Amino acid sequence: MSLSLAQRVDILFRALHGPDEGEPTPELIAAALRDRGIATTAADLSALRRGDIDTASEPLLTALAEHFNQAPWFLTDSGREQRVIDTYVQLDLLRALRESGVRRVRLRGRPATSDRQALTEALRARRQPGGESP
Repeated sequence: MSLSLAQRVDILFRALHGPDEGEPTPELIAAALRDRGIATTAADLSALRRGDIDTASEPLLTALAEHFNQAPWFLTDSGREQRVIDTYVQLDLLRALRESGVRRVRLRGRPATSDRQALTEALRARRQPGGESP
């Protein structure tokens, strides 16, 4: 598995907000980053998220990751690094749990990335037409 920078930026917006909140807007994030001294615009962040641009400065990527309370390496390392993939899968599971209406969950032991992926797929299958409702 190899994750593009756009996929990693997108999951931050999609996964890391409260259950009763919508995704943060690029305008809101750009303003927060500018408050930290990072020169950026909502258009830049949207283009990065869509994959229209596939590189950004390390200070921008670091500030963006930190804004979402993630380690900078999530955006600055290669999308092939195992720790990046593991974090992405964990964030995707968080998103799937929230979309399924799950308010609390406790995973026992140390679930492997494949376990998290299987749970994410099962949750999404339940939300598909013909699947069970949550």
